[in-house]
Amino acid sequence: VLNHPANGVAWLANKLARYDVPLEAGRSLLGGSFTRPVPARKGDTFHVDYGNMGAISCRFV
Repeated sequence: VLNHPANGVAWLANKLARYDVPLEAGRSLLGGSFTRPVPARKGDTFHVDYGNMGAISCRFV
């Protein structure tokens, strides 16, 4: 992401600072992906498990 994960985090911090919204210490931030994009089609369900951080599913209708 922007050639290095830290660049994306810096971009986000600067963008949020314009609105006086800080990146708070201890918060989790996902700065990008290590996988290629996958097409989503009607009826597809995606499930992501982040271990102790939780899991999320998304179904496309």
